[in-house]
Amino acid sequence: MVDVSSEVVLQLQSLGLARGKKRLAEGLNLSLSKGERALVIGGNGSGKTTLSWVLLGLLPKAGGELTRPDRIGFAPQDPRFPLELRVDAYLHQLGTLQGWPARQTKEAASRTMERFQLQALAKERIGTLSRGWQQRVNLARAWLGEPPLLLLDEAQTALDPEGMQSLQAALEEADAPAALLLAPPHVGCESLAPIGLTLAGHAGLPTYTGEPS
Repeated sequence: MVDVSSEVVLQLQSLGLARGKKRLAEGLNLSLSKGERALVIGGNGSGKTTLSWVLLGLLPKAGGELTRPDRIGFAPQDPRFPLELRVDAYLHQLGTLQGWPARQTKEAASRTMERFQLQALAKERIGTLSRGWQQRVNLARAWLGEPPLLLLDEAQTALDPEGMQSLQAALEEADAPAALLLAPPHVGCESLAPIGLTLAGHAGLPTYTGEPS
C-alpha cells in the first residue's frame, strides 16, 4: 500500500483484475486528485466488485501499478449494520475504532450526519430505518472523518430524489475527497460523476472512455 502525499490520490496504471484463474480486465488507467470524481460502469460479472476489493487491499492486483491512500471511505452495495445501535452511537463507535479522541469523533459524526440530513434520526436504531435512510447511514460512514478517497458501490441504491441531491451536494463540496463511484449501465449516475472506466468483463477488453474532469 502506498501512502499518497502528492496531489494524486488514486492512480491505476495498466492495472489488471482477476478472480482466481479468470482474467476480468487488464490495461486499466485512471488518475484522481483531491476533489475529482469518476464513474466506473459495468454490468454483473464485469469486475466492479473485484476492482473495489483490489482498491481496499482485499485482493491482489493482476498486473500493473496501483497507488492509493491508506484510508478509503467505502460504501458497499449491500451494507451490513449492527441494527440494534442508534445512528449516532454507530458513527461514534466507528470513530473510536479509528483511535480518534472523543471530541474528534463527536465532531466527525456530527458533520457527516448533517451532510446526509440524519440529525433528526440520530437517536433512532438503524434497524428501524427505511432502506433509503439506511443507505444515507452507509454514505455517512464512508464520509466519516473525510478520508482522502471515497469508494461508493452503487451509491444511488434506494435513494429518493432528496437523498440523491444530498449525495450530489456532498460530492461537490469545496473540500470534497476524491471519489470513485461504481454503477451498472443505464442507471443515471452520469449526473454524479463523469465516466472514467467502462468494464467489459473479459480479458483484454476493458474500455477506457476518458479522463474524469
